[in-house]
Amino acid sequence: MAADAGAAPRHASAITSDLAGVVWRRRWLALAAFVAVLLGVAIVTATMPKAYQSTAYMLVNPDQPGGSDFEQTEISQALVTTYAELLDSQNLADQVSERLDGRFEGNPKKAIRVEAVPQSQLLKLTGEANSPELTQDLTNTYTQVFQERIRELAQADAAGGRAAVAEPATVPTDPVRPRPKLYLAIGAVLAALAAVGVALLAERLDQRLRITGEMTDVLGLPIIARIPQGSGAAVERMLAGGSSGDRESRAAAESFRLLLANLTFANMGARPRTVAVVSSEEQEGKSTTALSLARAAGELDTATLLVEADLRRPSLSSKAGSWMGDDVGFSSLLVHRTALSEAAWPLPGSSVDLLPAGPLPPNPAALLGSPALREFDEEAKDRYSLVVYDTPPLSVAADASLVAAITDGVVLVFDAQRTRRRPAAQAVDQLRRAQANILGVVVNRVEVERAGYYYASEPGAVVEQHPEPKSPAQQ
Repeated sequence: MAADAGAAPRHASAITSDLAGVVWRRRWLALAAFVAVLLGVAIVTATMPKAYQSTAYMLVNPDQPGGSDFEQTEISQALVTTYAELLDSQNLADQVSERLDGRFEGNPKKAIRVEAVPQSQLLKLTGEANSPELTQDLTNTYTQVFQERIRELAQADAAGGRAAVAEPATVPTDPVRPRPKLYLAIGAVLAALAAVGVALLAERLDQRLRITGEMTDVLGLPIIARIPQGSGAAVERMLAGGSSGDRESRAAAESFRLLLANLTFANMGARPRTVAVVSSEEQEGKSTTALSLARAAGELDTATLLVEADLRRPSLSSKAGSWMGDDVGFSSLLVHRTALSEAAWPLPGSSVDLLPAGPLPPNPAALLGSPALREFDEEAKDRYSLVVYDTPPLSVAADASLVAAITDGVVLVFDAQRTRRRPAAQAVDQLRRAQANILGVVVNRVEVERAGYYYASEPGAVVEQHPEPKSPAQQ
């Protein structure tokens, strides 16, 4: 029982924390909704016509006193009820309208409220109009017309009592509507509810995969690296043989070194020999991750081969420039058994060899599903210590699954800004059906401030350069 009692507050606290997190993520949209609702209430309040109320009291007495106090009370209360109904009649309202000479627009019956004061002989008349003077005139006119009506009934022996004005209506000083403070307070509550509702609705409609800085796993997979924004441009410069020492490039380099180190921990303490880098959809940074991971391994004097296994829309070789040929490549090795040393190209300023896609086949899935892929993988592992495959997106075809199935491990790349939940979950499910060893998730395009990396050197610092080993293709 004690455990159950403690679980409820913790559950409520978790719900509150989640709700606060949603509102914070959608804070600008929630703020816009809050301001819009509150501003709308303020505008409506400012444009509402003012309404004033004035009250008059009428004393009702029977013509002839009863035999006892009880009978007197019964007769008085019956008269009060009767006169209240007469005051609420349309004929009396029409006479009041004529007496006001058209100064009151609308039906006076809707602007007067008649109440019998409990335990008394009083009738309370409350009139309402859009100006203080008209409110007083309306209420007092009602009492005057009603008095005249009672006298007419008395002359015709149809009335059993008298009605006199006990307290005439006075000129009101303050309007009863609108009430700005009350309306704005209610509007603030409604605006807060609207802000929370809009935030929850936006969160539900947003199909992006939410990956916060506090998360250590996503979709049941560990996060093994976070890649800062701005790494794509640095990678293109590296492909062309250039280098950069700015903060973004250093942050990207540190994150990929961390990724390389985490592969060892994710693979039960032994670094995988072959790794497939995959993504759920296009433009998630998969090729950038594959190249940078290979370069990080090259910095450790690890013989590394980067394979452009995207045989549909390859991008690595095209970014590298015109110096790289496209007549032979990965597809050539699978079809014609071309020698690996003839097809691989060393990247400028790096110990990494790049194997371009080569001529694009008409049916990439059939080619990758052939025994030639496993044969190539075995040959590549004999010549290199690490083989990194850059694959097409999992949503395009079965190509990535076929490559992932023959490798030692798979790295799944998610874009922190654009990856959607459903395709991401489908990608994980597809890899598991292929019985691939998913090592973890790389979260790409994370804000640099949240990445929190330490750098080996500051801009302008001199770093000792070590000679780069020759790649197997150069030997």
